[in-house]
Amino acid sequence: MRHRRSLHLFTKPPAILAIAFACLTCHLGASAQQASANKPLMLVTWFGPGSIALPSGEGWKPELLTVYDKGMRPVAQFSKSNSSLTVSFILFENLSGTPSAKGCRDDAIDPIIQHDSKLISKRTDGETKTSSGETLETTSYLVDMGQAGGHHQHNLFGFAGNAKTCAEIHISSPVETSAEEEMMRTTLAAFHPDLNYEANAMDYFTLASIFFKKSPGLAAPYYKASLDAMPSDASYLTARRVTTDQFVMALGVSGDLKNSRAVAEQAIAADPDYPLNYYNVACADAEEGNATGAKLHLQQAFERRAHALKGESMPDPTKDDSILKLKKIRPSGLSYWHCPKTKPPSYFAFHVLTFKSCTRYFPSSSFNGEKSKSSASRPAVILVAK
Repeated sequence: MRHRRSLHLFTKPPAILAIAFACLTCHLGASAQQASANKPLMLVTWFGPGSIALPSGEGWKPELLTVYDKGMRPVAQFSKSNSSLTVSFILFENLSGTPSAKGCRDDAIDPIIQHDSKLISKRTDGETKTSSGETLETTSYLVDMGQAGGHHQHNLFGFAGNAKTCAEIHISSPVETSAEEEMMRTTLAAFHPDLNYEANAMDYFTLASIFFKKSPGLAAPYYKASLDAMPSDASYLTARRVTTDQFVMALGVSGDLKNSRAVAEQAIAADPDYPLNYYNVACADAEEGNATGAKLHLQQAFERRAHALKGESMPDPTKDDSILKLKKIRPSGLSYWHCPKTKPPSYFAFHVLTFKSCTRYFPSSSFNGEKSKSSASRPAVILVAK
C-alpha cells in the first residue's frame, strides 16, 4: 500500500497486472479462453447480477467510465463517429418496487422530468422491440437548448429490467434530422443487456483497474468483488496477491485507512509469505504515526522479499509518501537500528544498507532461513534516528 496521490507512482507495473489478468484467464477452458479473448468490456455492478456489453470498433469512441450514486450506478458514455450521437449505458439496482422495465423507466425518468420540466417538451413513453426480439420500455423528449431559433436536443431512452436489476441506454443528439433520428433508433435496437449475467473475477478486476487510474475509491468495491469471486485454491495465488494489493491501495489512497489496514492484516494471516502484505501494514502504521509498528512491518516485508512476484520490485521506503510522514514525528523512547559508521540524519530517515556493513545488528548466522554467505549482500531496511 503506497498512499500516494500521484497514482502512477505506486500502481503495479503493467506487466504484473498482466500476469494477474493472465492467471484469471488461464483457469478457463480452451473454448472459454477463446471466448474471453473476443469478449467485450462488460459493464457490471459489484453487488448484483446484470451486465451490458460495451461497444467497440465501428466508430465507437469511449468518453467516460465512472460510477455514480455512491458507487451504485456504473455509467459508460460513448460518442459515435460520423454522427452527433452521445450514448450512455447504465446499470442500477431496481428499487422502484415494480419488478419490470417500466419500474426502471419511471424510477429514472420521473426525477429528470420533475427537475427540468420547464426545458422538456414532447415527452413520449412507449415500448419497442430490439433486433433480438427483446422488449424495451422507452421514453423520448426534447430539451430546449436555450438558443435562438428554438434549437432542441433529442433524447431517447430504453430500459430493460427485472426484480433486481435495471439496464438503461440513453441516446442524445443536438442534430434534428431524419438521418440522425434513424441512427438513434438503430442504436436503440442494438441494445442487448443481460439482466441475469453473473460477473466473474476478471470482469470485476478489469473495471477496477480502469477506475483505479483516476478514482481509486470507485475501484475498491470492484477489487473486493473480484477477490470474492476467486476460488481459494493455490492456482489463484498470484491473481489473489495482485488483486489484494490493489484493493489495499485503493482503500488507502481514498482515505479509508481503517479498512485498508484490516484487509492487509487479513492478507498476512491468509498469505504470510508475501512481502507486500507487510509493507502495506507498515504504510498504515506510518499514516497513523506509529513508528514502532512501521519499523517492525518494514523489516518483516524485506525479510520476505524473495517471495515477491516475478518481475515485481520491492517499494523504496525512502520515496514513499506514507513512510516519509514519519519525518514529521519526533520519535522518543524507541529503539532504532543504525550502524556506527553511518552518519545519522539530523532528524529521522530510512537507509538501505547491506548486512555486511551492519552485521552487529543482524546475526551473521542466518537471515530468513539463509546462511550469512548468501545474505551478506542482501539489502535491509534500517531505521535511523538522531
